[in-house]
Amino acid sequence: MTDALFRPKGHDQVRGWLKHVIAAGKANGGYLFIGPDGIGKAALAREFAAALRCEKPVGGWSCGVCNECTRIAKDVHPSVRRFAKPEDKAAFPVELVREIVDEASRKRLEPGMRTFIVADADRFNDSSANAFLKTLEEPPGDLVFILLAENLAQVLPTILSRCQSVRFAPLPDDLVADVARGWEGLPVNPDSRAVLVRAAQGSPGRLRRMADANVLDTVREFLKFVRDDPFHASETLVGSVQGGDDNEAKRAMLREAIALLSAALRDRMLSSMGCADLKPLTRAIEGEPYSTDKLVASLTRLDDLRSSLDGNVNLKLCCDAIALAWPG
Repeated sequence: MTDALFRPKGHDQVRGWLKHVIAAGKANGGYLFIGPDGIGKAALAREFAAALRCEKPVGGWSCGVCNECTRIAKDVHPSVRRFAKPEDKAAFPVELVREIVDEASRKRLEPGMRTFIVADADRFNDSSANAFLKTLEEPPGDLVFILLAENLAQVLPTILSRCQSVRFAPLPDDLVADVARGWEGLPVNPDSRAVLVRAAQGSPGRLRRMADANVLDTVREFLKFVRDDPFHASETLVGSVQGGDDNEAKRAMLREAIALLSAALRDRMLSSMGCADLKPLTRAIEGEPYSTDKLVASLTRLDDLRSSLDGNVNLKLCCDAIALAWPG
């Protein structure tokens, strides 16, 4: 039979540790899976949920073919629920937290462990976190919470202190490239593809989003104009995120453009320190006119602007600030 579970590549150390948890019969009530978006945290959380209920474990882990594993893989198991911040919301709404708390208190429909997978744990605000704390601190004995977060710095201490942290490292570039082999929509040119892989920073999911948003062409247009006309370059970025009415989707697209620009700037910084093995898009400017310190300062500014997209920043003003921060 075909394995129904999607099993992300890599993360063998995390899987091994979770297997030991299951073997010892000591699953914690709350876990916080921390790591870059798009590297497989949610998929591995589902593997773990399946392993907690699997009828025919293989090597102490989910088999992927039994009735329990198959229903979990298809998102139709009543004992494994998934929750996430609505796409049109900047913060995790307290109303959704109350729904989670209510679900946690209900009697289970089937025997065995329940698992609630809660994405966007770094988007809780004080109100939503406070509504969640008691249940997270003292969950029912048959319930495991798995919270997913990308940015550890944005996880509220009250949430962090009530969970066991599990860190996910970015995947090596060669493994990201292997995951993406055969994907449609990626650049045909090997150098261009390598640039995107490196800019994805170990995340196949980010690579997919960058390719779908055509970020490579957007950034190339930006770099063509930014030295002589920063505001025209800004308009290039603004134009790339104007499709549709969903502000969160626009912010997500701009985040990916900033990620690629940051990769280009990091390469200039490395080249200024003597590293020359760089792909064409991000190859250093001949006779780099800026010091390493200046390039580091510009990179820091880009990172700050990318973080500001989690708030309510005006996208046009953000694009202007990106162009003005770019070091020529």
